Parts: sequence; structure tokens; C-alpha cells
Amino acid sequence: MPTTQPAQSKEQMEAMQKSLRTQMLYFFIMILLLFVYTTPILRNLFSIPMIYILQPVIGFNYQYPLYTILLASVITGIVNTVARHFFMDYFKMAEMQFKNKILSARYREAIRTRNKQEIDAVRAEQNKNMQESMQVTQQQMKPTFITLILSVLIFAWMIGFMDKVKDIGRAIILSPFGSIDLMHLYYGFYLWIAFYTIFSIIITYPLQYSLKLFYLSRNIRKESATS
Repeated sequence: MPTTQPAQSKEQMEAMQKSLRTQMLYFFIMILLLFVYTTPILRNLFSIPMIYILQPVIGFNYQYPLYTILLASVITGIVNTVARHFFMDYFKMAEMQFKNKILSARYREAIRTRNKQEIDAVRAEQNKNMQESMQVTQQQMKPTFITLILSVLIFAWMIGFMDKVKDIGRAIILSPFGSIDLMHLYYGFYLWIAFYTIFSIIITYPLQYSLKLFYLSRNIRKESATS
């Protein structure tokens, strides 16, 4: 017998609309990043703050571009990870993942046994859980917009910086595998962008994992002390 999807509540509709607006704003910032990469005028405009803030500190007078790439990726990685950490509820996330796992198992069993009442009950709980999930996601994404703008500013500055590095002949670095041209193009992207991305990943994941462990252990100790 066919089952009907429970009607969405007003709160669920509002949560979905907020989530959609959040995703649209995130998408807009990503498009802005693409335009910064491809539009020199826009790129030069966005790079101005970092010329005065970062270049005197990590520019090294264009002599050590790999160090500049490393430090720029470290800055963006730390800022993004730490900002997201303070808006992330790890216990709530784990609880929601556990709920989703249980509901999925119940739904599969209800489908197997053709239990319409159970199917409707599970779908109602899934709708409620989806609303909570959207709220958690929105909470986590609050700092993302600010940190993305920072990333756009740094990335815009890095593009101009590396152009200057190329002009003065410092884009080629030595490695155990031979000479590497940081301004070499691969499928439309410069090699230095690959280094920037790799450095960011190396910084971000261990830091995120460490912050998560610290958060969980601290809260577990608090629970143990109060119990």
C-alpha cells in the first residue's frame, strides 16, 4: 500500500528557507572567489588590504615564495579551523548521526515488513531530525562567511604576489627532484596553488582533530566532575 509523506510544519519550512539562503550566500562567495581569480581589476582591488597587512610580514621581499605560500596557507587554515571550532557542537553532531543511523535501520525494516504505520512514524521523526540538522549546519556555517572573505583577500594578494615573483625570476625553486616552476600551468591552474592547497590540508586536518579531542576530553572531565 502506498504511503504518504507527512506535511512539513511551519518551523521545518522556515528552517529549509534559512538553509537555502545560507547555501546561496556560500555559493555567491565561491563565485566571487572565481571572479577574483579571473578578473585582474577585481583581484587588484581585493588584494589591497593584504598588501599592507601580510606582505611586510610574510612577503620576504619576494625572495622566498615557497615560505610565503606556506605561511599564507597556515594563516587561512588556522583562522578557518579555529573559527569553525567555536561554533561546532561535536556532541550534538554525534547525537544526530546516531539518530540518523537508527532511523535508517528502522525505515529499512519497516519497508521490508510493509509496516505503513511504522513508515509514517519514521518519516515524521526524519523530518524533525532534518530540521535540527539544518539548525546545526547553519550554526556551524556562521563563521564561514567571514573566513571565506578573508581567504578571498589572501588569495587575491597571493596571485599578484606570485606574478611579481615570476617577473623578478624567483618562481623557480630547487627540490630533491630538480627545479620546480611555481608559476607553471596545469589545467589552467598554477603549481603554487597546488602547494597552497596541500599546505592548507596538512595544517587544517590535524588542527581540527586536535581541537575536537580537546573539546571532547574537556567536556567529559566536566561531566565526570559534576556527577
